[in-house]
Amino acid sequence: MKGRFTYFYSKILFVFLIVVFMSCRKDKVQEPVVEELTKWELIFGDYKVYDTLGEYLYDMEIEHIIGEDENGNRTDSLRFINFDDRFQFTHKQSNANVSNYHKNYFHLGSYDPILDNQGYRWFFSGLTNESYNALINDTIKLRFKKDNIQYYLSDITSYFTCICKQIAVKQH
Repeated sequence: MKGRFTYFYSKILFVFLIVVFMSCRKDKVQEPVVEELTKWELIFGDYKVYDTLGEYLYDMEIEHIIGEDENGNRTDSLRFINFDDRFQFTHKQSNANVSNYHKNYFHLGSYDPILDNQGYRWFFSGLTNESYNALINDTIKLRFKKDNIQYYLSDITSYFTCICKQIAVKQH
């Protein structure tokens, strides 16, 4: 009789342990949904700018500005502060993707005239190319034209023109 009694309790203990183990499951932790940043949110920030040989030139800042057009649609603009160590300007960006350009490509725009930080007038234009003016990793290869041929005599400055190439490295 004692054997049947032990056998009965051992079966109850076995069933109890199975129920306990089956009910003790690790709660599933729901992973937070990470929203992917837009290219404009990736591009804005502080940059150190170097020439193509790696010589430091200046600091630059890029700000992202969200606005609306006349139809109430969202617009994105980039404000370049201390661009080329002399210009500050804001350029409305296009949301259209150019097929052979990098996904983080942006426009610099074209200005004639644009005033530098000393009040001198320039022609300035970002030069489009699939490998320039795009944030790739943390680096932007800048390519632009600046020229003061129309203004250097009346502004009493030295004539200067260049198709400039610079490397901007984002600071974290």
